[in-house]
Amino acid sequence: MFIDNDDHVYDSLKVFFDSSHMEFLIFRSASEGLNSLKDQKIDMVVSDYFLPDMNGIEFLNRVAKNNPGIKRILMATIVNDDLKRETEKEGIDRLIEKPLTMTSLDSIINDLEK
Repeated sequence: MFIDNDDHVYDSLKVFFDSSHMEFLIFRSASEGLNSLKDQKIDMVVSDYFLPDMNGIEFLNRVAKNNPGIKRILMATIVNDDLKRETEKEGIDRLIEKPLTMTSLDSIINDLEK
């Protein structure tokens, strides 16, 4: 599952995953993602930090509360030491800096699937 409200990122992810071997759900808000998790089994969640209805860390923590063991990745435009510490403290599996290429994203996802 991907959560990102940026139109460019949303469109890029849609094109990438439509031609990929992976099956992903893509949403523009945390609330849409949380609603989807009620009905679907998800293995991994990738979320932007800046979302319209809550920040990405809060969203990923809510996901983990109801889905222990789910892989969580946070994307952020600005990655600083404070964000790195908070991500580690919250047990988020990976912090990646935007912009990112679809090739690097594919590599990160494959690495976490192992």
